[in-house]
Amino acid sequence: MDTTDNKTTIRIRIPGRGVQRPSPNPLVIPIFIPHWGCPHRCRFCNQTAITGNSRQGTEKISVKERVHRFLSHSAPDRSPVEIAFFGGNFLGLSRQDVESFLQEAATMVVSGAADHIRFSTRPDTVTEKTLEWIRPFPVSTIEIGVQSMVDRILRLAGRGHHAKDTRVALGLIRKYNYQAGVQLMVGLPGESESDIRDTGTQVVALEPDFVRIYPTVVLNGSPLAMSYETGEYHPLSLSEAVTRTKVLFLMLQSAGIPVIRMGLHVSSEPELSSDVLAGPLHPAFGHLVLSEVLLDHVSRELEQHPVTGARLVLTTHPSSLSRLQGQNRTNLSSLKQKFLLKTVDAMADANLAEDEVYIEIS
Repeated sequence: MDTTDNKTTIRIRIPGRGVQRPSPNPLVIPIFIPHWGCPHRCRFCNQTAITGNSRQGTEKISVKERVHRFLSHSAPDRSPVEIAFFGGNFLGLSRQDVESFLQEAATMVVSGAADHIRFSTRPDTVTEKTLEWIRPFPVSTIEIGVQSMVDRILRLAGRGHHAKDTRVALGLIRKYNYQAGVQLMVGLPGESESDIRDTGTQVVALEPDFVRIYPTVVLNGSPLAMSYETGEYHPLSLSEAVTRTKVLFLMLQSAGIPVIRMGLHVSSEPELSSDVLAGPLHPAFGHLVLSEVLLDHVSRELEQHPVTGARLVLTTHPSSLSRLQGQNRTNLSSLKQKFLLKTVDAMADANLAEDEVYIEIS
């Protein structure tokens, strides 16, 4: 901190620069298999609504056709390319179906059209037996739908697996030398803030390679929709979901575990109006989380200084300016109101680090 000419200048570092992605950023070609291999329907789930794919049963999906269609619209220098099976329980399929999908995807890898294969599955389907099925194929990453590490929450969500299944699955994935991803959710039925911290603590101890965090929304056609309509389930507000996600994000980032996505991925905006009945859905959910992280850190610093009636100028790297300001400049207005500031402005300076904020008080 420097104090000159009635001005106080402070430089702070914000832990966790945001959503982290592999370098180089891969082109992921999603192959959606909604509900395939799922032993039952989880209360929050309607993969058809989320993926926009209405295929049911075991109708044949052409991996080759999907890959070529994506590559025809991608830049010629794209690299690497990953074929990803999402939306179902991949290792819950029959061995014949698993090997059929992987064989076709492997053909794309051998031809040079793709580089790797990844898929998502339930923790309780990751076994020595199923991992032996996939061993001959160029699979690089396995993501497991953990959702929570609190057995009570898993039971209320109708997941049908336990926290111990996640611990076993991650151990096996590591044993077979695959990258391990974890998918978590906030706002599940019966969840408290302490449950979020419990989940975060246990996931940190398991050391996955990366994590995705999704807020629970009420999807039309899901079992949770009935609970919502009868008043049994109340989804989190957007601000509540952002704050709970922030808690997980900071726990994971402080442990050096990348969070590669925050917020629900949906196929298109027009479908949302009819498919999402309620809940904290927002097209820039991750941005809101990172904005709140920045607001918290600046606020904590200002609490250490007499700032009432002062003019405040915040400066950060251009890539962090939008997060610092908050959506519609809400962070700036919040700081002004909370600390009774005369003015609050934000500026960009490319000479600063992406995780650095320069605070000037005058």
